[in-house]
Amino acid sequence: METRNQRLIRELLDEREEPSDTSLRAQSLRRAQSEEPPRTLTPFEWEQWYAEHGVPESHRRGAPPPRRRPWWRRLLGR
Repeated sequence: METRNQRLIRELLDEREEPSDTSLRAQSLRRAQSEEPPRTLTPFEWEQWYAEHGVPESHRRGAPPPRRRPWWRRLLGR
């Protein structure tokens, strides 16, 4: 919704702006049509989604970082 002042400014500047649909229905439709994985699913739903679409790279765990020696061993050179 635009206020009266916003409408007057838009009319004075002769701006043409398409109204954007910010309804929940429009947001869910955009999210469903995008290629991004969903954000919230139950563990069972994630299993189903992975089976149908595969595991995206962002959900895969990499190798754990190498463990550093404790500071006191580095200090003593052991």
